[in-house]
Amino acid sequence: MLGNRDRFKGLVVLLCWGLLAVSVSIHAKPLNVVTFIEKPLIYQKGGEPVGVVVDVVKEIFRQANIEYNLRLMPPKRALFTTAEADGYCVFPIERSQEREALFKWVSPIVISRHGLFSAPGKPISIKTLEDAKPYKLGSYLGSGVGEYLENLGFNVEYATRNELSARKLLKSRVDLWVSDIKSAKYLINSERLPITEPEIVFFTTIRAMACNLNVDPSIVKQLQKTVTQMYRNGSAEKIYGSLN
Repeated sequence: MLGNRDRFKGLVVLLCWGLLAVSVSIHAKPLNVVTFIEKPLIYQKGGEPVGVVVDVVKEIFRQANIEYNLRLMPPKRALFTTAEADGYCVFPIERSQEREALFKWVSPIVISRHGLFSAPGKPISIKTLEDAKPYKLGSYLGSGVGEYLENLGFNVEYATRNELSARKLLKSRVDLWVSDIKSAKYLINSERLPITEPEIVFFTTIRAMACNLNVDPSIVKQLQKTVTQMYRNGSAEKIYGSLN
């Protein structure tokens, strides 16, 4: 018969095996990664997200050897889901002071420059960002830049997608359109919008992949290590070069 000490040892061994099994299960579960359409950086093809930023993120996961499932969501919903649900990450979102403590971060995924665009025939002279304070600005739900401006006291009206804000500008429903410069130029060219150069380029943001706070720290660490390596060895720059 087993003594108390032997029974205790056996219980500890079983407990350790149980914890190990749970740990393996958590690590083995693919990460849920969500993104949103922001042409030309990210768009939809055959129901799947594609584009240069998607290519970079896929390469990060490939090199990090981490399993994941990738799908599209509207930007605001993608952000909310990631904040609330375990095992979720979202990209590319602006890494800001207000969001810093809400997520675990992998960055940079892409660096964006943002500007203010006025409507054709209704130029608004802006020399500093403060000059835009009296006007209604158009941004989209989930935009960190829109939230940043709103927190500074600017009058920001949100649409569900960036291109809808451009339409609002043309219909005089907003006075200025806030947009990432690359996305704005793509929309202007592809949809032949009569919008020209930005009145001012006022903001450069580091856009990142944000992960739920309960995502395994070792996964976030491995992804961050891989991103850093890709920027150091030039492989990220090579992928982004295809955009030009």
